Amino acid sequence: MVFLTALFFGDTMAAEQKIIEKRGGKVKVVKYKDGSWQLLVNDKPYFIRGVVFNPVNIGQAPDDATQQDWMDEDDNQDGIIDIPYQSWLDKNKNNIRDDDEPLEGDFSLLKKMGVNTIRLYHLPSNNSLVGDIYKSDKNTENLYNHAINKKLLRDLYQKYGIRVIAGHFLGSWTVGAGVMWKEGVDYNNPQQRENIKNSVKAMVLDNKDEPYILMWLLGNENNIATWSNMNAPHYPEVYASLVGEIADMIHQLDPNHPVAVCDGDSLDYNTLKHYAKVAPGIDIVAYNAYRGMFGFGNLWQKSKEVFDRPIFISEFGQYAYSDKGEDEEIQYRYFKNAWVDIEDNAASKYWAEHQGQGNVIGGVIFHWTDQWYLNWTPFEQNTGSRAWVENQPVKHDEYWGILSMGNGSDTLMRQKRKTYELFTQIWNGSKK
Repeated sequence: MVFLTALFFGDTMAAEQKIIEKRGGKVKVVKYKDGSWQLLVNDKPYFIRGVVFNPVNIGQAPDDATQQDWMDEDDNQDGIIDIPYQSWLDKNKNNIRDDDEPLEGDFSLLKKMGVNTIRLYHLPSNNSLVGDIYKSDKNTENLYNHAINKKLLRDLYQKYGIRVIAGHFLGSWTVGAGVMWKEGVDYNNPQQRENIKNSVKAMVLDNKDEPYILMWLLGNENNIATWSNMNAPHYPEVYASLVGEIADMIHQLDPNHPVAVCDGDSLDYNTLKHYAKVAPGIDIVAYNAYRGMFGFGNLWQKSKEVFDRPIFISEFGQYAYSDKGEDEEIQYRYFKNAWVDIEDNAASKYWAEHQGQGNVIGGVIFHWTDQWYLNWTPFEQNTGSRAWVENQPVKHDEYWGILSMGNGSDTLMRQKRKTYELFTQIWNGSKK
């Protein structure tokens, strides 16, 4: 528990360090003379204990435009948003809601686990700047062409103490570029670049003064995601220039929150080289990284060498399925080892034990709940019949969650996996 002790005394240790660089305002990252980085909120150390929060009801799918924004869903029309407040924990996993299993809500389950941050991939907006950008297809319109539920997110922060990493796809999956799927996103196209900028600007203006905002996160592994129908992997410098322009724009609109970029873990750090040249306004680098059972290898060191910014892991995880069938243990071991590596490279650990890189500011678990639509039959939980990316082994994409939805008899049913219990223990040992 040395690291948790270090977190508890983070204020004291930070006070002993000399700050040589600040990036941000009320929320900021600071670099110390020894090369370490920290995230501060109101000048207090903040280590991201995060979860990707993108719950999708059983039977819904983006492919057939049936997915709805969870922030607005009230299927029983009782005036209460379903997922945040009316999910329930199936404690004995009998797929029946017993008398001692009250409606609780995902927000409560997040808080009990010790989560302090959720990652939202993309925020909706009805700002006039958006125009028809989110009307390019029915699914995008359903999810993003409306006002964000600020009341809900304010409650998330005020009652449950959880902040939001506010994301924007920057054209991944064609979202925000104002084009149809069949067209794809071309970062060389001036109009598409302008559409993306306007939709980012709308997001920032809509939310910049809200207490729930932790930071802005640009993209979602666009540097590698050829499967999401955009050409950033083929034109990395062109894409990086757009990221740089947007980062500078956000800093002008909102000096109080840092700007992060989300890259996929490419191993060659090529896009980072371009960020260093044309996007110095980036404050934080985030990685969707899946390196295996024993952590993240040389990611911390290599990233620091190429583009010295604080790092957090914006996605990491393991599906709870193996050749043995449903397998909570393999998921548990993966997360346990990965989190140790994240801790070992935080500034507090660097100061306390003189090890690691000292440039890590937290991590975001992928994923909160299972998603049943990923193998095309959203009313069934499939074990996996195809590779998500060509020439890769079959994946079990519908088992990523640290919470399952049991047999699917109630889309608001939650069953804890062992990983949920793991982080409940770890994260409730540290409340910084």
